[in-house]
Amino acid sequence: METITEKDAKNSASSVIWDLSDLFTGPDDPEIADILKQSKRAASTFKSKYYKMLGQLSGEELRHATEELEQLLEPIYKINQFSSLLLTTDTQNDSYKKLEFEIDDACTFISNELVFFELELGQLSADKVQTLLLDRELEPYHYMLRRSVETGRYNLSELEEKMINLKDNSGVDGFKKLYEEIVSSFQFEFELDGELRSMNGSELRALRQHPDKDVRRRAMKLFLGRYEEHKILFTHIFNNILKDFDTERDLRGFTTAINRRNVGNDLPDAVIETLHEVTRESYPLVERYYQLKSSILDLPDMTLADIYAPIPEVDRFYSWQEAREIVLTCFNRFDGDFGAKAETIFAQNRIHAPIMDTKRGGAFCSGATPTINPYVMVNYLGKSRDISTLAHELGHAVHDMYSAKNCLSYYHPILPLAETASVFAEMTVTDYLLENETSKTARIALLMDKIEDMFATSHRQNMFSSFEQVVHGHIHKQLITTDELCQYYKKELNAMFGKAVTITKEFEWEWAAIPHVFEWPFYVYAYNFGNLLVMSLYSMYKEGNTGFNESYKTILSSGSSDSPLAIMDRAGIDIRNAAFWRKSMDSIKHMVDQLESLVND
Repeated sequence: METITEKDAKNSASSVIWDLSDLFTGPDDPEIADILKQSKRAASTFKSKYYKMLGQLSGEELRHATEELEQLLEPIYKINQFSSLLLTTDTQNDSYKKLEFEIDDACTFISNELVFFELELGQLSADKVQTLLLDRELEPYHYMLRRSVETGRYNLSELEEKMINLKDNSGVDGFKKLYEEIVSSFQFEFELDGELRSMNGSELRALRQHPDKDVRRRAMKLFLGRYEEHKILFTHIFNNILKDFDTERDLRGFTTAINRRNVGNDLPDAVIETLHEVTRESYPLVERYYQLKSSILDLPDMTLADIYAPIPEVDRFYSWQEAREIVLTCFNRFDGDFGAKAETIFAQNRIHAPIMDTKRGGAFCSGATPTINPYVMVNYLGKSRDISTLAHELGHAVHDMYSAKNCLSYYHPILPLAETASVFAEMTVTDYLLENETSKTARIALLMDKIEDMFATSHRQNMFSSFEQVVHGHIHKQLITTDELCQYYKKELNAMFGKAVTITKEFEWEWAAIPHVFEWPFYVYAYNFGNLLVMSLYSMYKEGNTGFNESYKTILSSGSSDSPLAIMDRAGIDIRNAAFWRKSMDSIKHMVDQLESLVND
């Protein structure tokens, strides 16, 4: 591969801009206003047709009603996706914000008109439900019906549900949007190589991979220092989000804060408790790895700013074209159809890759409806990690494309299985890079990158989830002070890293820089769930299990058409068993052992 500079690598992705014309021509497209108006009218018509009628419908009639509801919602999902993607690349654009406000306002009205449907399904008598579950005409929606009944006991009255929808728009959702706007607006002036540079949060955090420890530590001190400067604001926002979540949890009757997410994920509390416990058991593996890394780097005073530090001799960058070729090669090597779906995302210009001042940080895949292929957003810097990130998000895209055979109600993969294709795709890239790398030092670096990705996706997310359980438990009694938030978070950091890593003062503020705990409480454990699940699946693939590819694609094609337990049971995987999760941890341990042998060879 041709050697290129970091600047060239970043510039190679400058023209990789997504084409949103599959959605709308622009924020002023008149079709948007038409859809909002028509959808509001259709929602009112739907309500007048079916309100207090669901208990009288036959299976065939209920199926038609559900299909009618999906047809009503699909254009709204499409508009929401378009608005979200616009704001992703220009978070400070006032016209985009105005459009988002108009859409949110219309969606609140539509949600209130349609809220009766879920409520009435949840209130159906046991006899009626049993009759409907025996009706073959309704068979495609049997899981939806069962779920509606199971979760119905957590529903409030129709008036209360409407009030929640209305107050959330300017209440808790407003706090979440304020958090995102503030964080997205952060720009940092940072001296690098004798030059003062303006950077966004993603660029500054990427300096954790800089070979110079002074650069790494200054970058993270500057980054987290900005959050400390806003400590009054972030503490206030977080407390209000926590309190809102706890109040609604209490009103609905969920036993704990995490139970609310578990019910939404259709997973027993015991399964998630086992996941947390097994991951915590393996924290000494994290400590062991970072003690090894400290020795490799000859860095006895390793801090959290150094945990992603590279091996100094390895400073390789990849152009966007190289990244594309590597990812597609890996996908095709696993399965031709898998690769063809990823190629479609490239061919249809559905990726946004360059670094931009007002662009949102991180990466994601956005799939809104089964009729429109998903979009992928990354911030491409040209490192091997960025190739893994690209593979990860394209894995999500391929997952969505397999799931597109489902109706809208089942299209989005159920959250605990949502990482199945993404992490699997990352593993294919890691194996490919290791196979094609002849340098021992570079192989060590690749292994270290993968191990650190595993810890970031499993143990770190587990740590975030543990922090959430603590603060959500605390808010039930009283508001949490800034100092308490910092100390709770530091305690979790110490538990994960042990004595291998020094927790410097600025990292006490890292809790404020984790968007998931603000915007999607307890979402993070899905990353750990998916990561460890994939470690087992990938082992099955590497072992050459007959029929694996088709079984795997069946999992991806299931979307949210059944519970995670049922989907995985069909694949012969028992996620209730602690031994299953420990086997996944053994796979990570094997990589640490492999690294240790390579270093000592």
